Amino acid sequence: MIVATAGHVDHGKTELVKALTGTDTDQLPEEKARGLSVDLGFAYQALPDSGMLGFVDVPGHEKFIRNMLAGVAGIDLGLLVVAADDGVMPQTREHLAILNLLGIEKCLVALTKIDRAQPDRIREVQLQLKRLLLDEEREGCDVYPICAPKGEGIDALSQALFQHAKGSIVRSTNQNFRMAIDRVFSLKGVGLIVTGMVFSGLIHTSQNLTLSSTGSQVRIRGIRVNSQTSDCAKAGERCALNITGRGIDEHSVRRGNWLMHHDLYSPTKRIDVDLEVLQSEAGALKHWTPTHLHIGSDHLLARVAILSGSSIAAGTRGLAQLVLDRDTFVCHGDRFVLRDQSAQRTIAGGRVIDPFSPKRGRAKPRRIASLKAMCGETPAEILKNLTNQSETGVSLQPFGLAHNLPAPQINALIAPLGFRLVGTAAQERAFCDKRWQELLHCIEKTIAQFHKSNPALFGASIKEIQILLIPFVETVTLNAALNLLVAENRLSERGKKFYLPSHSVHISAKDKSLLARATAVLSPPSGTPPSLYQVAKDIGVDVSSLEKALKIGVKLGDITMIEKNRYLPKSMLTKFVIIAEQLAARSGDGLFTTANYRDEVNLGRNFVIALLEYFDRMGFTMQVGNHRRVRCSADSIFLLEGKD
Repeated sequence: MIVATAGHVDHGKTELVKALTGTDTDQLPEEKARGLSVDLGFAYQALPDSGMLGFVDVPGHEKFIRNMLAGVAGIDLGLLVVAADDGVMPQTREHLAILNLLGIEKCLVALTKIDRAQPDRIREVQLQLKRLLLDEEREGCDVYPICAPKGEGIDALSQALFQHAKGSIVRSTNQNFRMAIDRVFSLKGVGLIVTGMVFSGLIHTSQNLTLSSTGSQVRIRGIRVNSQTSDCAKAGERCALNITGRGIDEHSVRRGNWLMHHDLYSPTKRIDVDLEVLQSEAGALKHWTPTHLHIGSDHLLARVAILSGSSIAAGTRGLAQLVLDRDTFVCHGDRFVLRDQSAQRTIAGGRVIDPFSPKRGRAKPRRIASLKAMCGETPAEILKNLTNQSETGVSLQPFGLAHNLPAPQINALIAPLGFRLVGTAAQERAFCDKRWQELLHCIEKTIAQFHKSNPALFGASIKEIQILLIPFVETVTLNAALNLLVAENRLSERGKKFYLPSHSVHISAKDKSLLARATAVLSPPSGTPPSLYQVAKDIGVDVSSLEKALKIGVKLGDITMIEKNRYLPKSMLTKFVIIAEQLAARSGDGLFTTANYRDEVNLGRNFVIALLEYFDRMGFTMQVGNHRRVRCSADSIFLLEGKD
């Protein structure tokens, strides 16, 4: 269990930690000279059950509040220190407010320096503490009178800490690893050392991590946990890592950086948050207020964009977007603190709701509804809320990234919820049954409207349906929905055109006959298929009548126009596509030339060039210098006849 001391300057925090652990956390020469902590100090105490208490001694002077915030991130219990002679002071209140904003629910109070105050004064300060704890809704927080130099009250406080440690929850390690760096230094003969709090996951010696400042890969050469050499470090522990990597030194690593699993490397400059403004503020927090953001061990500038209304009143909470001056790396649920523009006082804090918030439409009703759905307590509850709300499903890849859930954890989360999963890998989406059925109905309705507006067209392509659908549906999701509708006979498909089974295009007997005759002429057993003008001449009709009939064939999906005045029946197109695939497969490097293809089909050069350029336009082939290669399966581009 990690314990953070908090309280006003010179109230005895360092002396108290020394009495509890035997360790003097003031290590810097400046600290020794001035008699106060200016940076983070660390100490450890073994527990009777072989566990370990870790203490983070944070500075109390207001100038060093930034360092205090770096040390408080990831703490299990707060130890508020108040001197009996001074009583409750400004930093006492601010530090307690920060503990509240950071969600540190467990807290004890050490009333120090009781040897310097008379009994009446001690009782007076105890009353001050009672009122303060009541105001901060911590009335159940126990107070322990202490005289650290004489050891008075130390045993009682130690026992209370031991009991809290027994009841502390062991943090899960099934998330990706990430650690907030709060100190960086080098040791002769060892190399670069970084220390910090492990927020999640598990890391072993010799494994690789990503450094947030550069995106560079680093290797873990050694690990120390609780001042002891270890082969691993896990969530909830403070540790020191000996790291190495190309270009990695004290200049490329700083306090505020993260070490993380490479899957978590996703910089962001906009984060949506649930924001609470302190009751002590004189006025409301207004839209676009400049602030100092403290999150993890990082400190950066941020503007507050209020998402509902123009301000958040003191003592209340609301949704906001923090617009940052540089990249950061956060996950859903991370706690943070905001200080005013001059960095003189703490004004607000809260937790991250969405690490990857949009630049546009941040305050639209649909977006606000999504953010409210994201305010749930667990990933399962949030995912359920979002799927119930979303008309287009929830994209699982960004959800997993935002919540630091590796693929196995996402799968375990989804299994009991009974969602329909659509798409694969990065494009996979989760739907609840109600929303999925609504999407299918919406697609049917959209195609019906398409038929009404385009009665002469046989059906609509995926792109045409996608353009008409509101809201927008990604191609992978739409394709899955269309395929299901076809499988359930709610839609029919022909030539990659989708239509309602009840829809039909009226074709006159004359056009049917003309189309059949033209198809026969365009499918010669040998030789180059004729052009539009040659077909018209062969069957003795005018060009305009033939072109009208062939365009009907195109609408029906039976005919393909490969260039102006040149048409092919679907059966002939299938034949030429298969030849291209076979030719590429036989080639050692998958490449073939126009001449190679012309020799295979034994047709005229001009026709072959037109055909291959059509393949290029459709994305079936691509040119590589004077060669071509097949880019993808023909089935993903064409609906081929007679091809397995």
